[in-house]
Amino acid sequence: MPHTPARQRGAILVTALIFLLVLTMFVLAMVRSGTLEERMARNARDQQVALQAAESVLRDAEATLFTGAPFDPYDSSSFSATCEGGLCRQPDAASSWREIDWSSETLTRTFATSANHIGALDEQPRYIVEIVSPPFRTSSAGQCEYGLARITARGQGNGGAAAFVQSTVRFRVFTNICD
Repeated sequence: MPHTPARQRGAILVTALIFLLVLTMFVLAMVRSGTLEERMARNARDQQVALQAAESVLRDAEATLFTGAPFDPYDSSSFSATCEGGLCRQPDAASSWREIDWSSETLTRTFATSANHIGALDEQPRYIVEIVSPPFRTSSAGQCEYGLARITARGQGNGGAAAFVQSTVRFRVFTNICD
């Protein structure tokens, strides 16, 4: 007599489908996690690029700005409350670095020479200079006290991340005239 197979009820098929569903959910969770980690790494890289760009333009400003006008000799008329040319006068512009349009080339400054530009950036870093305390005469003999300037630099990474750095610099008056 031939052997007739028993009726199958599909238990293996249901078990396999549940196993595939769990496996698919696991793979999707792994892909989502990998995408999130990639975004976090990209954001961290963009923030680092922005910080390094801001540091770079700040160092360039410190190295070149105080070797010529308006600091050598000091010319207070170059500084205004509107921050024209990136030169701001205090106290009128007390919070200017927070409110200034950093994309404006007339209100901010960038590298002293185009050779220093950072090629991999969409937007070059920019800075402003604020006179916190102008130089002043300490005696009738004409001796001048040092002035105090704050340089605020802003760098931007390609992903839109922005970083600010500030430096406070004492500057010397090279003439006998104080404001």
